[in-house]
Amino acid sequence: MEIKGRQQKKMKPRLNVASLREQVYEYLRNELITGGLVPGSTINLNQIAAQLGISKTPLRDALIHLELEGFVSILPRKGVMVNALELKDVKDAYHSIGIIEAAIVRDCFDKIKPAHISKLERLNEQMREDILRDDFSKLFKTNLAFHDVYNNLSDNPLLEKFIYPIKHRLYDFQGQRYIQEWELRNCDEHARFIDFLKAKEPAQAARVLKDVHWSFEVQEEYIRQFYAMTEAG
Repeated sequence: MEIKGRQQKKMKPRLNVASLREQVYEYLRNELITGGLVPGSTINLNQIAAQLGISKTPLRDALIHLELEGFVSILPRKGVMVNALELKDVKDAYHSIGIIEAAIVRDCFDKIKPAHISKLERLNEQMREDILRDDFSKLFKTNLAFHDVYNNLSDNPLLEKFIYPIKHRLYDFQGQRYIQEWELRNCDEHARFIDFLKAKEPAQAARVLKDVHWSFEVQEEYIRQFYAMTEAG
């Protein structure tokens, strides 16, 4: 019985630190999205650790993750500051995403099957319905899912590590506000993209992504309008 007891002690599962770190990361991301943590503010590590009932180790790990993605700056002897998203950051993000997504469509076009196109159409229609109902809750997740239909066809693991943090930064910048007219225009651009996929014109589909949908210059009026809303709010 004593040996069995020792074996049971040995087999006791350990706390999944990686999972805890990810949970803390998602908590902090949600605080950024909902305005619990605002640009320019300093994060109180002691308060958050006490509130979540955790040690500072997974909290620091989560903050390092957020710093790599540009959400915060860890300042020696000063604490952790929430970064503002400047217009230049948005411009750089749009430019980078446009180049990457256009390249994925061109390189992986042969992998895009009718089932993928049908899924794109369903997601775009869902977005349009949510916009017209003024239902913000699922809009940006559905938008991410739309772009993931073709992004996930790439077998380059670095793309996921590079493109997702940029998109998360952009969508957290959008926070709890959105411009209905802009989002409906995005759906129209999605529809044009789908039409070129159906017509088997990958170069034109890629052009819609790079030169229209993810073009800062094309979207600049709405971006500036939204940015002004964010600063005012």
